[in-house]
Amino acid sequence: MANVNNIIVGAAEVWMSAKDSTEISTWPDYALPAFSANTSARSALDADTNNWRNVGFTSEGIEVAYTPDYGDIQVDQLLDTAKLFKQAMTVSVNTMLAEATLENLLVAFGQPKSTKDATSHGGALENPVADYAKGAQGETLGLEAGALGAEPSERAMAFIGNAPRKTGKKRERLYHARRVINVEAVSHSYRRNEATMFPVAFRLLPDPAYSGAEYGIIVDRQIEA
Repeated sequence: MANVNNIIVGAAEVWMSAKDSTEISTWPDYALPAFSANTSARSALDADTNNWRNVGFTSEGIEVAYTPDYGDIQVDQLLDTAKLFKQAMTVSVNTMLAEATLENLLVAFGQPKSTKDATSHGGALENPVADYAKGAQGETLGLEAGALGAEPSERAMAFIGNAPRKTGKKRERLYHARRVINVEAVSHSYRRNEATMFPVAFRLLPDPAYSGAEYGIIVDRQIEA
């Protein structure tokens, strides 16, 4: 039977792990904080500042793409495919970060946290970073070139939106991805009548330690008593 309570609409909030794979020896075991019953998980994620950071406003919503790739077996007698088999797949999450902070730019560039607010950029002719970032609110982000054979910086991601109601109670839908990497080109602009935003296209990578939930998990939580 059709049920209007199963129709959901609205934006989601996004959190990124405060640390990346270069900082944690046990990566990708990046856990969510403990949640309280009948309370939104937003408050627990916001309170866990050592592990999670809210990216702030987003634009154009969040798109989750689950893309399987199937091969086929064709036989003469059927003149068509007799059997399909999964030969590859990708899962991705796309959004637009609307708060143009250096922390969000760091995530968009996929750089390790060590490139932000480094004490020196290492060049003999380079002025100390402190000379660039004069004042109490100064911040810097190095544009890292990387190195041959260097692995990309992975992060964990969580985002929360509305979920279908059940027995009249309000619920939220929580997505937790353990390993994400921004895999597409990033460009941002400064224009007279447009906000500066950072588009990100996160590719999710599987973790074989979690059978049946290798990419992560989706949970519908009741947040009304």
